Amino acid sequence: MKFDAKEIAKYQTLEDFENEMFTEKEREGIRSRAEKRAKIRNQMSESISKSVTAYMAREKIGFNELTRRLEMSSATSAKIIRGDANITLDTLAAVSVLLGLTPQITLEEKIDFTASNV
Repeated sequence: MKFDAKEIAKYQTLEDFENEMFTEKEREGIRSRAEKRAKIRNQMSESISKSVTAYMAREKIGFNELTRRLEMSSATSAKIIRGDANITLDTLAAVSVLLGLTPQITLEEKIDFTASNV
């Protein structure tokens, strides 16, 4: 669906646009899926961050040495350490090789997003 400037101008806010385009049920579904994705992404990022910081402690290296060993930018390394990285599979593979770990990514039939640990 394409909109020209005149059509876009009639909406004061993104919320006005969403209300026009989607039902409340559709908007809730979009929000719910986004929240679930964010939870999963955060869990994976935190797991990677913990593994990297444990590696740094074990190897007795600092941030600059980690960045050098990963052959990544300092910005990417910092995001990985903070658990803020939305990394690609290639970056995950590079981190895994450096740490000497094998990532375990599984997709299960159903995830209970109402559980307190998610």
